[in-house]
Amino acid sequence: MSRDAELSAPKRWKTPEEAERYYRQVIDSAIDGFFAIDAQRRFVEVNDRLCELFGYPREEWIGHTPLDFITPESRAELLKQMQRIDTTDRRRYQLVAQRKDGSTFPILLNNSTHRNEQGEVTGSFGFITDLTPIMAAQQAVADSERELRGILDDLQDTYYRTNQDGIIVRASRSVEQLLGYTVEEVVGRRLADLYCSQSDRDDFLARMRANGGHIVGGQSRLRHKDGRELWVLTTAHFILDAQGKLVGVEGTTRDHTRQRQAEEELRLAARVFESSGEAIMITTPDGTLISGNRAFSSVTGYAVEEVAGRNVSLLASGRHSPEFFEEMWRTLRATGYWQGEIWNRRRNGEVYPGWLGISSVRDEQGEITHYVGIFSDISERKAAEARIEYLAHHDTLTGLPNRLLLKDRMQQAIVHGERTGRRIALLFVDLDRFKAVNDSYGHPVGDILLREVAQRLQSCVRESDTISRHGGDEFLVVLNDLQDSQVPAQVAAKIMATLAEAFHIEGHEASISASIGIAVYPEDGAGFDELLKKADIAMYHAKEAGRNAFRFHTQPMNVAARERLDLHSRLRDAMGRQEFELYFQPVVELAGGRVVGGEALLRWRVPGEGVLDAGQFITAAEHSGLIIPLGDWVLQQACLELARWQAGGRRELSLSVNLSPIQFRRGDVEVGLRSALAASGADAAGLELEFGEAVLAEGNEAVRRCLAQLKAFGLRLAIDDYGSGSSSLAALKRFGIDTLKIDGCFVSNLLSDPDDVVIVRAAIDLARNLGLRLQAEGVESADVAAELRALGCTVAQGYHLGRPLPAVEFRQLLGIA
Repeated sequence: MSRDAELSAPKRWKTPEEAERYYRQVIDSAIDGFFAIDAQRRFVEVNDRLCELFGYPREEWIGHTPLDFITPESRAELLKQMQRIDTTDRRRYQLVAQRKDGSTFPILLNNSTHRNEQGEVTGSFGFITDLTPIMAAQQAVADSERELRGILDDLQDTYYRTNQDGIIVRASRSVEQLLGYTVEEVVGRRLADLYCSQSDRDDFLARMRANGGHIVGGQSRLRHKDGRELWVLTTAHFILDAQGKLVGVEGTTRDHTRQRQAEEELRLAARVFESSGEAIMITTPDGTLISGNRAFSSVTGYAVEEVAGRNVSLLASGRHSPEFFEEMWRTLRATGYWQGEIWNRRRNGEVYPGWLGISSVRDEQGEITHYVGIFSDISERKAAEARIEYLAHHDTLTGLPNRLLLKDRMQQAIVHGERTGRRIALLFVDLDRFKAVNDSYGHPVGDILLREVAQRLQSCVRESDTISRHGGDEFLVVLNDLQDSQVPAQVAAKIMATLAEAFHIEGHEASISASIGIAVYPEDGAGFDELLKKADIAMYHAKEAGRNAFRFHTQPMNVAARERLDLHSRLRDAMGRQEFELYFQPVVELAGGRVVGGEALLRWRVPGEGVLDAGQFITAAEHSGLIIPLGDWVLQQACLELARWQAGGRRELSLSVNLSPIQFRRGDVEVGLRSALAASGADAAGLELEFGEAVLAEGNEAVRRCLAQLKAFGLRLAIDDYGSGSSSLAALKRFGIDTLKIDGCFVSNLLSDPDDVVIVRAAIDLARNLGLRLQAEGVESADVAAELRALGCTVAQGYHLGRPLPAVEFRQLLGIA
């Protein structure tokens, strides 16, 4: 049995002393201080605990009043309580006591009045409890409470706690910021009343129960004091007692409205990003692709996963210059935005036009973190624009440029003509008898006819020239960059001949002709409108002349054109009547006067007019195209004559034959030569073909191949009129030239012009150094021949050395029967 149990057990005392010892033992073992005072309010008894609390020995208590052991501030309260001893049985009050060492401490007095058998007050007794530990604990609790309150009040999140009935018993001050209520307004309210609806509360509790009595970051809706709805995130748990019974809920909640709105906006932005009809891509500042939407993949052909981490340059088409991108990035860095048309390349290699806008994204420090590019494929738009542009400048029926485009091109041609001094011709072509075809066969046939006329007109001009449908049955033709005044008449004649051929359309045969008016810049005007007006007038003159004709605006040009056309016609007739023949001019050694060869020269024996030199008709032959058959005939006759020389024992002689540049451009000179050599049996070693420097100046591969093929026959090649053109020294070696023939214009003035002396001497030195044969032309006097010989020239030709002779007479000169 414990000591306390033993003391509390009832006993019968044999003597008063035994009883006194028992109660003394009980009093002394009490944990609180015990005291007893008499009717005079003086201590008559204290226990050891009281002496220990105050630091006074027992003898210093006896005879003293309680007023001697408290602080002055507590005496008034003590006197009031001592006066109540006679009127009350029990009293309980707090005082501040003072120890012997002067220190103070709080005490609690439980005091009872003692009465005798007659009810008279004989004193009082009681216990004194040291409140220091209790008050320290209370202070600690208060401090803890203040600290907790401070922590809770400093939380951004709002703390709350309810009892088992859902009544809020505690809340942090942040509830006012969250819901607009003060702590005092919210404590004592049902938590369910703060939800937007009972279903919101029930749903939240259901999620807590389903999660084992707690929830982390659960979303719900609360009602603000001003009536608006708030989305909040709550972390909470059930509070259970020792028996597991629910006694409340405790948790924290925070405003999630802005974040939820931001999340909704992000989700919306993501949906917009992904469903946008325009391609969107996001890159790092160095151009590394991070992301793209479905439209990006649709436009480029690349899956986003395929290009993520690669540089955006993989989309480059290669069509833009470095300067284009430098300007783009300069604008982007300066303004934060760039937009414009750009050509990109799809995954399949197809290049397409796009419209691109690039925006820079910056952080709080203003540094660029990303670029966002939004672009669309504008291929269809570009095609539509091109179609609109085409329709704005072309005739819908024939596809030819319309008057607007023709005018623009002619104005450009005039500007070029002003700079180069070359002519431009405007031909006004009106179809004769077109109305009759339209009326007879219907408009559909008429439309087809116009389209075929357009095709035939295009075959009559160069690619650099322009044909336009002026309207109805009228067409305009611009011939630009003309060096030869004869070209407009030649083209007009070609157009008339081409359109005169019958048209076969849907089982019908239609015949038309053309009346053409010609105006020439700068003679007839300096602008399009003026030239058009004069070409129109000239066309009506052609109509008045009987149609199927052309007329220039100026009469002298009409006369010249008719003369040229007449000459072309006569040349064709001359070929048929065999009016052409060859003359031969001797080539002589200057040292001894020996004839070493001859040059074949074309002559036209015109009945009633005599013999014409080639200079009087060769240009017309070239313009009319007759130079080709005429050139072949010259080669055939020259080879026949060379064969006669060789058969007569003069195989050492050489025969020079001139070729036109047009023969080279046609590219089949070697075919005619092979035929001539085969037919004549002549040895090609005695043949020398000569041509002007213009052939070498063209310098193209076709000319080189042609000359190489000619050299393969074993003949020699000569440059005629050397010094009057612009052939290079490299060309002389490249094309395998054997002979240089100095132009007669330098030879004829050799005795009077020092510059010509220099030129001739340079040519002689050049030929000697390159191992070429040199021959002078145009020697008209003995003095010139002597000067040439002195300069080192060994071979020459000219009237002084021998005039051109018919073939028979030349053979007699050579001594060939």
